[in-house]
This record gives sequence, C-alpha cells and structure tokens, in this order.
Amino acid sequence: MLEAVLRQAERDSGVQLARLQRYIQQPSIAAENRGIDETVAMVAKEIDELGGVGRVVPAKEFPIVFGRFDVGAKRTLLVHSMYDTTPADEPNWSVPPFEGRRVANFEGKLGDCIVGRGAEDTKGPLTTVLNAIAAYRDAGVKLPCNVWMVLEASELGSGSLPGFVAENASELAKADVCFWPWHTERSDGTQVVFLRLKGIVTLKLRCRGGAWGGPRGAEMHGAHSTWVSSPAHRLVAALASMKTPDDFDVAIEGFYDGRVPPTPGDEELVRELVARVKPERLCADLNIARFKQDTLKGAIRAKSFQSEFNVAGLKSGYVSETGHKVIVPHEAVAALDMRPLDGMTVENMVSSIRRHLDKHGFPDVSVELMNGYVGGGSAPEDWAVKALLATYADCDIDPEVWPRESLAIAAKLFTDLGMSWIATAHGHANRRHSAHKYIQVKGYRKAIGFTIRLFSRIANAERS
Repeated sequence: MLEAVLRQAERDSGVQLARLQRYIQQPSIAAENRGIDETVAMVAKEIDELGGVGRVVPAKEFPIVFGRFDVGAKRTLLVHSMYDTTPADEPNWSVPPFEGRRVANFEGKLGDCIVGRGAEDTKGPLTTVLNAIAAYRDAGVKLPCNVWMVLEASELGSGSLPGFVAENASELAKADVCFWPWHTERSDGTQVVFLRLKGIVTLKLRCRGGAWGGPRGAEMHGAHSTWVSSPAHRLVAALASMKTPDDFDVAIEGFYDGRVPPTPGDEELVRELVARVKPERLCADLNIARFKQDTLKGAIRAKSFQSEFNVAGLKSGYVSETGHKVIVPHEAVAALDMRPLDGMTVENMVSSIRRHLDKHGFPDVSVELMNGYVGGGSAPEDWAVKALLATYADCDIDPEVWPRESLAIAAKLFTDLGMSWIATAHGHANRRHSAHKYIQVKGYRKAIGFTIRLFSRIANAERS
C-alpha cells in the first residue's frame, strides 16, 4: 500500500506545487498583523477538506491551528510548524515575493524553483505535510498513524504556544512523537539531520545619559566629548566585557549554569562530522571566507555546544555615508540574541547578564527582555530518531547527523509531555528572512515522498 501512495504522489506533482504556490500567495506576516486571519482559516479549511478536523484556537498573541487526522492507529505523530512569515520588504526581489512564481533554472544554477516569501520557512514544510496526507487520501489508503498538527505564528516568538500546550496538555500527551518538518538539504545535495535545538532569548541593552554622566535628554556637540561621557562608548565597553577577547565564547559568570554536557553519543557524532563535512562547501553555502575557529572540529563543537551571543544591531547617534554630524549621542541601544542549551533557563541567562553589568561597573545599562524560550530535542538513541534515520535509509540517503542546530523552536514544550522529537526532510531551500527565497522543485517533491515514508516508519516503530 505504501508504494501505491508513493505512485499517487508522483502523479500529483502539479497539484502539489499549486498547493505550495497558493500558500505563498496568501501573505501571513505576523510583524505586520497582515493576512493572519485569512491564513488560519485557509489552513483549517484545507485540513477539513483532506479528511481531518481543523480548528482555529484563539490564543495569547496569534491563533493556533489545531488539526487532527484520527484514524484509530496505535501511533500518533504531532506535526509542529508555523503558518506565518517575516515581512517581504526587501527592495531587490527578482520576482514579486507573494506570487510564488515557478522559475526555470533560477539564478542560472539552482534548477527549477518556486520563489517567494515562505518557500523555505515555512510554507514549503507545511504544504509538504499536507501533500503527503493528500497522497494517502487520493490513493485510497488510510494513514498508518494518527497525524495531529499544531501550527503557530512564531516569527515574533512563540508567545501563543505555551498557553495552548498547557491548556491541552492532557490531550497532546497522547502523541508519541513531535515532528518539525524542515528542508535541510545543502546546495550540493548533502542531506542534514539535527537532533536537538537551541532556544532563543532576544533582548535590548540600553544606555542613556543620566546621573552616571552623558548628555541627558538630547545629543550635544562633539566638542564636549573630552569632559562628557558618551552612552555609545559605554555600551560598546559593556558589550566587549561580555565576550572572551577572542570572541569565541560568552564571558559572563553563571551564564551557562545548568547546561547539560555533551553525551558520549554527541561526541561520536562530532567525530563523524569532522570526518565527512567539507568545510569549503559549507563556507560557500554560508558565503563566508572562513570560520571563526581555526579547526573544523572547533567550529562544529561551537555550533553544537555553545550559546550564540550575537549583537544583531547597534543604534546610536548619527551615521551618514555622505556626511557627518559632530555630536555626543544621548542614548545607545544594542539588540542581542542568545540561544540557550539543554538545562539552561531564560531567567538565569538574563539575571546573569544583569549581575555581570553591575559587577563590571555598568549599572546604568538596562536589560530589556523581549522574548525567550528553551529548545530541546531527542538523543541519538531515541526510538523516533532511529525511525527517522531509517526513513532516510529507505531513500538511499546517508545524512550528516548533527547533535544540535541553532534554530529556535520550543521543542521542550512537547518533550516535557513525554513525546520524542524529530525534525528535517528532503529538499534544498534557502535565503531565510531575505529576498529571492526559493525551494528547488525536485527536492520538494522528494520531501513529500519522504514524509509519506516517515508516517509508515513511525506507525511501525517500537517505542522504547
């Protein structure tokens, strides 16, 4: 019966691409509160049309779509994904961002692609699952496992998800595994699997002129910089104190408290990655000349076992490419994002930053938390991870397996309910949060077949 479903999926390739294009064409931009109501109604209706029950659940920030395909199976796979996107305000799109245009040989080297906002995250992954379900229905074959869907708007943070999970915990806990569909194939065809995630903490550090010094309430002439302190200089000094001099790691006492150390299985994965990863190919995909670390092993370990402490932006004073304004600014702001590892907490990370600033003479620098949650995932030995890797083997693929990825997904909300967590699928997609976002058509089609097989593998795996 599985082969019949796979053949159905091959026949339906035109319908599958049309579904993806239709979802791209429906804007769903959380930051602009644009198209959200229309999108959740669209998804819930599609779930109903495919034979499930789709429900739009009001929540704290944006609604949750809760879909259920209950077929009486012994296993239940919960698909966690999102329906929103970032804004498409970049000025240099080669095609209209919400057209979902199919472009032959995109950019002369990428082959047949669908281009548009959401092609990668996450209209591509979301419709991959819907297309897999449709293939079972159209082939007249019952789903081998129950499939539930929890779809959120999370580009501004998963503010609605914790409350939804808490309110529905007793029901959601009946699921066996949570699956985050994500296209992880590199441009050279290498398939990547990640087993765990980091969380996310976003905050602002702000320094204003005041009792400590600096201009109060307004900028002043730069001629006063010899005897009036600058909030810009002070904030930069505070930031510098929080990283090691080589910029390799965080230098905040207590920042990593609670961190769970790498397991022997994690270390074995690192050894395998060092042996097979091609650093020049990875650097080319990232469009960088080299990694910060001097060795590939050091770079992989940092990616897997350290927290990012990234200064995403700095704002102060006046900068012009064609001129200059001689001032001492009265305020400086830095936007930061950090990513907690297993065992770390948002509360401790923020409080350790506050203690560090006070201890090092920066009590005037304020810490303004914007959003934060921890990640999570499953160990290499987990039954669902084995089923996932077996699905890749069914497709004659031997993927790179990474202990952790830096994506920010609130996986721990689901693993705390007792279910396993897995992620990834076929398909090369790129340009996340930027113009020219695309997904290759051939990989998208393979992702649908992969998902069809994964449903079967999960249904027949022994949960341990």
